[in-house]
Amino acid sequence: MVVGDEEIFGPVVSIKRVKDFEEGITVMNNNEFANGSSIFTRDGHKSREFARRTDGGMVGINVGIPVPLAFFPFSGHKRSFFGDLHCLGRDGVKFYTQTKTVTTKWVSPEEAGDQDKVSTWEGTINREL
Repeated sequence: MVVGDEEIFGPVVSIKRVKDFEEGITVMNNNEFANGSSIFTRDGHKSREFARRTDGGMVGINVGIPVPLAFFPFSGHKRSFFGDLHCLGRDGVKFYTQTKTVTTKWVSPEEAGDQDKVSTWEGTINREL
């Protein structure tokens, strides 16, 4: 599908089933774009591995849209980046480095209750699903 080969923006979710974490990382990093990536997990090790290994410039852990606040760089990578510098933050000076912004939110088992459904907007448990 086109959404798997081109960079798209907007309220769109694209899902591709993979057999495991390793295949997911490989499929994701083989794409020529690397604006942002997100993972939903309760596994701290997998979340750290995802943040370390993804090529995405903006990384979300248990948040669906990893958009940083204004004082962090907009840090898309690969063909998701245009120009000489990232527009905000230290990247204006350190433009030979490649940074990641990792946004993480954890939900305690007490907050989660019996629900396993997580809102894709902010990572909080949605009791109305």
